[in-house]
Amino acid sequence: MATSMSRASERSARDIFDTKQRAVKFYKENGVPQKLEDILNSMFYENPPDVYGRLSEYFETLSKTPIISKIVTREILDSKGQPTVQTDIYCIVKGLEKFLGSSTASSYNSLPENAPQEKKEVDDKERQDNINAAIEHIQTHLAPALINRDPCQQQVIDNLILELANTLKQEQDEKQRIEQEKAAAEAEADPSNSSLPSVKETPAKSVSPKGKKKIGSAKSSMVIPEEPKEELLIGCSAVCSMSQAVLMTGAALKKCQPYEYIIGLTSEVVEKYEIPTPMLNVMNSGRAAAGKQNVIKELLLIPKPGTSLKKGLKQMQYVFNQVGKMLTAKQGVSANFVNDMGGYCPTVDKPEQLLDTVQEAITNVGLTTGEDVFFGINCAAHEIFDMDKAKYEVTSGVMKTCDDMIEFYGDLINRYPAIIALIDPLRKHEIEGWGKLCERLSEKCFIIGDYVYPRPERLIQEGFGELHSSAVSLKLQRLTTVSDMLHAAQVAKDEKTLVMISDVAGASSDTILADLAVSIRAKFVKFGAPSRGERVAQYNRLIQISEALEEQDRLTTSEAFNFPVLKPPEPEPEPDNAIQEEDGTSGQAS
Repeated sequence: MATSMSRASERSARDIFDTKQRAVKFYKENGVPQKLEDILNSMFYENPPDVYGRLSEYFETLSKTPIISKIVTREILDSKGQPTVQTDIYCIVKGLEKFLGSSTASSYNSLPENAPQEKKEVDDKERQDNINAAIEHIQTHLAPALINRDPCQQQVIDNLILELANTLKQEQDEKQRIEQEKAAAEAEADPSNSSLPSVKETPAKSVSPKGKKKIGSAKSSMVIPEEPKEELLIGCSAVCSMSQAVLMTGAALKKCQPYEYIIGLTSEVVEKYEIPTPMLNVMNSGRAAAGKQNVIKELLLIPKPGTSLKKGLKQMQYVFNQVGKMLTAKQGVSANFVNDMGGYCPTVDKPEQLLDTVQEAITNVGLTTGEDVFFGINCAAHEIFDMDKAKYEVTSGVMKTCDDMIEFYGDLINRYPAIIALIDPLRKHEIEGWGKLCERLSEKCFIIGDYVYPRPERLIQEGFGELHSSAVSLKLQRLTTVSDMLHAAQVAKDEKTLVMISDVAGASSDTILADLAVSIRAKFVKFGAPSRGERVAQYNRLIQISEALEEQDRLTTSEAFNFPVLKPPEPEPEPDNAIQEEDGTSGQAS
């Protein structure tokens, strides 16, 4: 009995010894004793107030790189109540799975507000199909490709997302081509069942929503066709949503603010940052609105340069609220309602009515137009261009050519010198006219291109072409990634063009655009009016960032508007008359 107990004790001691030896080998192979010795010696001299917090921080730097472990996507609603895509990212951090980042894609609205009901129904169906496809793309293709990847590699992941999207687009195009060929073959085999019309139908002429076309009105012999709709990947919102979610995840892992993280993604080293100047929507009109006025789609308030963001926003809020009170007194309670961008939508017949109303409101709150508050106008010229007449309909029944529009803007700015920004004053096809407009007005007014330029990812490849402006408006939606926004901003800076970051009607409560605008040093932001939660959230985020930068002594301001003067290139010098021709003559007539 004693012998058996002795043998069991020996085996136990031997097992314990073997276990200790394996433990020594395990810890030695992983460098644990040396690491412990290093941090303990270091901490003795550091004397940190939180010993275990310092230990945790130290060993966290030695842990494995966090990797994406799970991606969850779902359909939610945007600010217009439309379906959109939200993406959540989980990572393995120090051996545990954690939720780290989320993003909601902004919705794209291709139809004007006055589009026929049947077109809106088709658009709603296409939107739902796009959202369904986006969720499928993320679950089936994008998420599996991103599992086990480092979310801090923004550029690498964005490139991968776009590569997968291009592959899906090619598959979509091939599928459509096969379906079209099959339909054409069936129609050829049985013409009686063909769904194609045998006679080309004449498209209905566009009629202004504010009244019927007058009988006997003059028509131009030049009919300009509408630009075809760009065919994108069905479900392309998956790209934008994924890229933003990866960005937020990376910022969370680095334990820094999103704007600081984005700054780290750029190669620029900037000591001080300037908060972008906000252009706040106050009133909306345009072709889709009530009344005859077309040329001002958005009237924007711009605070005085050099004013702190908090003070400037407060002043603009006073003006905005005063406008609401004035409209209610003149047109009733319904005039105080706001649209998707948060602005009022009064019934007006002339652009001067909008400007005069806001000027009166500015005076009523004790501010001065042209000193404390300036104006910007989103003209959206592509929406007021009459394709049949090849002219711009500035008010119902009043048509103007490109040269007429240049004179119109010049006269309007002379009468209202507080106007310091025009967005899309002409269509992108008016290259010569755009140059004339810039030559005439760019010394005292920012000429900003929005719809006249391609999406950021295309702008990187195609550039500005022949259409140059003071600033370019960039939007983060659809196929645009965060990396695309950074590269597009750099392209603009290389061309000495300012950048404006703009939000869209179908926005979300995400505030990433505010961080992005600061980090790329955008000159302007256009998020909407100082009303509606999703609009105000962006401005509130800007206030947070400005306070943080001020606390770090990294905040600067501009004391005046510096307008980039856009002049046509100087003509090439005439060849020297002294140069003789090959035959020895001086160019005299024979």
